[in-house]
Amino acid sequence: MVGTALETEITLNNQERGKEWEYRVIAVNKAGESEPSNTVSAVL
Repeated sequence: MVGTALETEITLNNQERGKEWEYRVIAVNKAGESEPSNTVSAVL
């Protein structure tokens, strides 16, 4: 896990540069966890 957001945005710090990262989102509420979102890739 890279980060947790309690709002609709998150700022990720200290991500290693020049490396490909893959991110996806899992929403959590009283009903439980959602399925993971589609993966987004980024090279920082």
